[in-house]
Amino acid sequence: MIQKRSGRFSFLRTLRSLGQLYAIIGGISGPALAQPYKDLEGHTGAVYALTFSPDSRYLLSAGSDRTVRLWHMPHGTLLARFGGTSASINAITPLSDSLGTFWGASSDGKVYQWRLKDYKEKASMAPIRPLRTENLAKRVLKSSPIEPWEGIVHHPTRPIIYVVGRGGLVVEWDTEEGWLQTYRDTAGVAYTLLIPSHAKSLYVGSGSGSLIALDPQTLSVQKTLRGHIRGIRGLALSPDQRTLASAGLDGKIMLWTIPEGLRTKTLEKHTEGARAVAFSPDGRYLASVGKDGLLCLWALPTGRLEKTLDLGVPLWTVTFSPNGQYLIVGGEAGLLRLWRIDQLGIRPIQVIAETDSLYAPPTDLQDNIPQCRTQQTHRYAFIVGNEDYRSFQPTFTPAMNVPYAIRDAYAFRVYAEQVLGVPNLNIVFLQNATAAQIERELEKLLLLIGPSRGKAEIFFYYAGHGVPHPQTQESYILPVDAAPTAPDRGGIRLTDLVQKLGGSGAGKVWLILDACFSGGAREESPLAARGIRLRPKPVVLSGPVILISATSADEEALPYHQARHGLFTYFLLKALKLKGCTNTPIEAILEEAAAETARYSLLLHNKLQRPTWIISPALSEQILTNPW
Repeated sequence: MIQKRSGRFSFLRTLRSLGQLYAIIGGISGPALAQPYKDLEGHTGAVYALTFSPDSRYLLSAGSDRTVRLWHMPHGTLLARFGGTSASINAITPLSDSLGTFWGASSDGKVYQWRLKDYKEKASMAPIRPLRTENLAKRVLKSSPIEPWEGIVHHPTRPIIYVVGRGGLVVEWDTEEGWLQTYRDTAGVAYTLLIPSHAKSLYVGSGSGSLIALDPQTLSVQKTLRGHIRGIRGLALSPDQRTLASAGLDGKIMLWTIPEGLRTKTLEKHTEGARAVAFSPDGRYLASVGKDGLLCLWALPTGRLEKTLDLGVPLWTVTFSPNGQYLIVGGEAGLLRLWRIDQLGIRPIQVIAETDSLYAPPTDLQDNIPQCRTQQTHRYAFIVGNEDYRSFQPTFTPAMNVPYAIRDAYAFRVYAEQVLGVPNLNIVFLQNATAAQIERELEKLLLLIGPSRGKAEIFFYYAGHGVPHPQTQESYILPVDAAPTAPDRGGIRLTDLVQKLGGSGAGKVWLILDACFSGGAREESPLAARGIRLRPKPVVLSGPVILISATSADEEALPYHQARHGLFTYFLLKALKLKGCTNTPIEAILEEAAAETARYSLLLHNKLQRPTWIISPALSEQILTNPW
């Protein structure tokens, strides 16, 4: 997209320095990984349920040996056992509070409550007893045979537990007030249940193959979704809460839109019943396991089968770690197998390294931001974060939004004020901006800086979609209400923006774009006609403009899901946080941000993203040797 002037940062030098870690020849190459997977040994029976702690440091596994086991990740060290049940533990809830409280559902008709922190007070590996035991089957069924509980979920905001029994019984139990409410599936069989974070529906996998949506308060039927011809054994919800995946005993995986209940895809590979499904935290992959021993990895939203592994024993459960770095499955005979995602050969994580150091949580840009500049009266910031295109354009899918663009823009606003010294009154901040809003606020900015007599300094930051004109290949910034197929109607031509800002009378204009102009998007959703990415024309600068772009040529501006930021914005702000308050030259900050962006684009996405910058002929290249 943008060519760097001679004498600027050499990306080839960076690749040579990174060559000791990885090579870009034929996909993955470099140092061989010693072990493709790790088996966590301890369970003496089938493993039925798995859940990670929110920080991915701990794993809980439960099974037919009547225990829940606590493992330290990623090394798989067994820390503790939770017991006290009289039968198999078939399901467990995620950790619900800072003490690590969780519940388990058992085949003895009881539910049990444990607390993660209790393992630290235990001197031996003897099973930790439950904090609380409730015999729900006896309370509901009185003298009838025990209902083995197959699934359990916790209401996201209220002290309510839902359990589902093999005989089709759903029980709602208020853990504080003690009241009960029930629903019985007419098929007489049910296996699993799930409740989204918005708690508008409770989804039950029926033995008839139907997916039943219940009202979480009354347990009345809201909707019945039909597709499977045999019972549904597993359910999973996508990170954006818009897609529900169901795993059926007919061997099929079905994807449904929520709350509409439309079936969008049917995935077929399992030769026997599919038992469990799980979405990766970034929503790009779906894992499924089945009684046939197969672990299948599907790419979304296409539904393409990326990888199949035959583990040789029936598999009952699967999950990704919340940080997106690990995948683990549980099955018969105590099988509990862990992979790093890169070892499975799929994106979004493609790491070639000897240690797990790259999996450390990223620095939080919002904490401990230095405040090192007094307010610079003539500094201005114009900040736009365009993320939600779908709400303005009905033909767009959720994948065509720009993840984290608003978060990026907000973070840049804070850094503009605290690190770059832009007064709060001199900041224009727009979220999901239309063409009219951008034009109106831009005109106001130009009127404000007109009388500055060359003293004004503008920081123009944009995170969102950029597109090339399909005929001229000129680059356009895309407001949320502008069609990508006709960017000249409502879009903002980059050349026009440069001319406006460069001719405004400002002394310096920093044009910072975390966008690509090739027809691609952060979620790999092509916006160009027929999905073809185009190489945009280079931008000719005029006036005192320095153009800093997140990408080169026809590359994509990629996300950093673990940090919940755009990749380039994250590393630019991180460099500002560490060095913006020193006398570090601007060039050094940009080079550091560019090197890390390029490195992580390969490690996380197996793609190349090379930030670039060019300086207008109206300015001396020495400008980058000064600090900001």
